[in-house]
Amino acid sequence: MSRVLLVLSLLAAMMLSVAGVATAQETATDVDVAAIAETALAADPAALVTGLETPPDDAELPEGFVNPPSGVSENADLVEQFTGAIGDIDGAIGNVNHAFDTDPEVVPGLLSAGILTYIVTEEEITADALDEFEEGASEGLDPATPAAAATTDGATPPAAGPTTEGSVERVDLGGVEAVVVNVGVELGGVNAVVQIVAVPVGNTMVIGTVLVADQGEVDADAVLAFAEDLTVAGVSHLGTVAEGAR
Repeated sequence: MSRVLLVLSLLAAMMLSVAGVATAQETATDVDVAAIAETALAADPAALVTGLETPPDDAELPEGFVNPPSGVSENADLVEQFTGAIGDIDGAIGNVNHAFDTDPEVVPGLLSAGILTYIVTEEEITADALDEFEEGASEGLDPATPAAAATTDGATPPAAGPTTEGSVERVDLGGVEAVVVNVGVELGGVNAVVQIVAVPVGNTMVIGTVLVADQGEVDADAVLAFAEDLTVAGVSHLGTVAEGAR
């Protein structure tokens, strides 16, 4: 478990400047993102921030995610590192984060967590703002770290560092263009993947983050599906809050 924590710590540190592997795909959802965007724009932004400070109920969350019974995530320290890596948007008046525990029967891995982030601005989030978010995520992308090379003098080579890979992609989420950010790290047989899905909904950027670490391979596409589901749930919750903030 200590190695799992180390790999996730490396992953969190990388998220300050790196984005990762994502598979562009269309996501089917019953949530009308465009309609919720109009509702959010009609709401008072300050009231929206206040309302979003209350997390979605468990019934609103996708299968595999629950609110921490104590109010604090099982992996609070790591979650805090990842929420700090999300960044901000120009003109933001509020940034709200909610961390969720996971059901190991649904979300596999030795360690996993889900995070919903809301960044609320005074005005509608433009296509340019989404471009800037994508560009910021792409900056600092490091190439995969190669394994340690053998020495010519017979000395024991240094241990290989973590292997990383990444990219940033656009996906369709409920008819609206979203940005997917992912980073993968492998160290000593332990793999960790984080998938971030960010979608502009009126004056609010809704961001779903899911991280999974395990010994052996982690299915990045499966983690992406969890992140998409969490983001869609976050959009739906935004619609409910916005209705009451008009």
